[in-house]
Amino acid sequence: MSFIRLENVSYTYSKGAQNEVRAVKDLSLDIEEGDLVALVGHNGSGKSTVAKLMNGLLVPTSGKVTVDGMDTANKNLLFDIRKNVGVVFQNPDNQMVATIIEDDVAFGPENLGLDPKEIRRRVDWALKSVGMYEYREGAPFRLSGGQKQRIAIAGVLALKPRAMILDESTSMLDPVGKKEIMDIVLKLNREEKITVIMITHFMDEAALADKIFVMDDGDLRLSGGKEILLSPVLEQMGLNAPPAVSIAKKLRAAGMDIGEVFTPEQLAEEICRSL
Repeated sequence: MSFIRLENVSYTYSKGAQNEVRAVKDLSLDIEEGDLVALVGHNGSGKSTVAKLMNGLLVPTSGKVTVDGMDTANKNLLFDIRKNVGVVFQNPDNQMVATIIEDDVAFGPENLGLDPKEIRRRVDWALKSVGMYEYREGAPFRLSGGQKQRIAIAGVLALKPRAMILDESTSMLDPVGKKEIMDIVLKLNREEKITVIMITHFMDEAALADKIFVMDDGDLRLSGGKEILLSPVLEQMGLNAPPAVSIAKKLRAAGMDIGEVFTPEQLAEEICRSL
């Protein structure tokens, strides 16, 4: 059984009796535990709606969403569903509730009614996992955007979820902050075996995923592995290939022996090999 499954899911936003927007249309997809997934598409493609459907923040207008076999439409299961699937949103300021960093990270475990010693262990582990342990007694408002996003991730980690959804979590960061967050995400997936779903319109982030789902106007247009990033359909949808893919294509056209690449690191290795 898939860990997260969407079966013929549709969702309609109602803006009055005569004004409805169908954001997701008969969408079906499966995510296995331990997957590193990218859900990509332009703004308005429906991908953020899917993120909220995956942990029960929204309930499908039609169809079914299950998390480890639990139906998100069952209100009695929402607590367990949200313990299993945490969400990190675009703006970390919207997720912070305390004036001290370690208190902010402890907020979730405290609401689970955990023993204080267990809360201490989880907070320390989460802060160390994102490289922010030394800041634990500081104030969140003094942090950079990238550091705040690390704290938001730590707050979700402290709940010990089996899956983490990052909904455009790097879109407000500079390139350095974005790389820091992506390095942390990859580490959590590889070392802690946490299922990661990246909701993004940055194709260079999608290139890091093992599975890629491409949405357009509420529909699932493409799904598969990294080879999707080479598809001409992306250009037709107005989605640019990752820079490394585009550069490699131009170098091959110029006669250089460059193999298939998806990331800057792979491109650098191929250029060095060719030279």
